[in-house]
Amino acid sequence: MMCACGGDDTNQKASQMLSDARFALKYGHYAEARDSILSLRQKYPTAIEVRKQAILLLDSIEMAAAADSMKNAQGEEWERLHVKQQFFERKLLEDKKKDAE
Repeated sequence: MMCACGGDDTNQKASQMLSDARFALKYGHYAEARDSILSLRQKYPTAIEVRKQAILLLDSIEMAAAADSMKNAQGEEWERLHVKQQFFERKLLEDKKKDAE
């Protein structure tokens, strides 16, 4: 019988999807990484601890994507991406603080 927190099989499958997302991020495949996280959240709603990690990873994906896009941006576009990157950096720090509490 599976508890509300998610069974071992559920957590294992969710963890694999999280691993896939990390791998995609490592190689700059931001859309693939996002899709993996969104799919994980939809398929495994009871894998709470993995989902918490996925939220942090999703912030890292957004931050890295903005930083990558800044390389070729200029003017107002660069400013917009810079603000987006700073937002996700602050959000990531706050999420990590909350997680540590």
